[in-house]
Amino acid sequence: MDKIVYLCEDTPDGIFTAIYDAWAAKLPDDLLSLRVERNYTMELFTQCRYVQTDMEKAVKVARSVKGKISPEAYYMIYNAALSFETDKIDCIYHFLKMGFQYGAKVVQMHGEDVVCRMFELKRNVGNESHMFREILRFHDSEEGILIAKLHPKNQVLSLIAEHFSDRFPEEHFVILDEVHEMGLFHEKGKQWYLAPLEREILEKIWHHRASTEYEKLWKTFFDTIAIEERKNYKCQRNMCSLRYRDYMVEFH
Repeated sequence: MDKIVYLCEDTPDGIFTAIYDAWAAKLPDDLLSLRVERNYTMELFTQCRYVQTDMEKAVKVARSVKGKISPEAYYMIYNAALSFETDKIDCIYHFLKMGFQYGAKVVQMHGEDVVCRMFELKRNVGNESHMFREILRFHDSEEGILIAKLHPKNQVLSLIAEHFSDRFPEEHFVILDEVHEMGLFHEKGKQWYLAPLEREILEKIWHHRASTEYEKLWKTFFDTIAIEERKNYKCQRNMCSLRYRDYMVEFH
């Protein structure tokens, strides 16, 4: 019998929908695989089933995880669903099978490979989102909108949204994810939201930014506080790797 591959969009809702459908199919583990549709390469002796994202199914999965396993387990699988790793959905699926069997204690079962892998995915996503909370730089626009752009491996927008909306509640701002073609939008005094963006629209928004006196002041500050005799570029790269610097004003 051919292996069945469920293909879904690369979002938590799409992944939860695929898990719902795969669970309902009751296929043996050795005949089942779950992957995101984006960048999937066809394999021999497989049947692909394309999953249409269904919010009702996604909510049912989320509710079941929180109620029958634990909120901690839900937080773990949500973060794992944001990972760039290709094995993330299979990992989440098998973690949930264990979770519905053992309950809340599954997150403490570090002797199980699938649990260890879940912690790796969660930690990787969490570390990257923490880094972008620290280094994200905003540019001003002529319309008074703050604009920032990032190039993350993982889908971190939803994890950094509360930080910046809490920090700038009275500002209009946009954060663009050029890798996953998504935008985080916040209107003054309102709740933030995510929206997919076509590449042309994303670039058009980014080119709306304007250089400001604040950017010049920040560069001047960065250069002024530096001590020439104590410069250590190796340590600097360890603390802020090269891939994070494209949109950091002080490195331009």
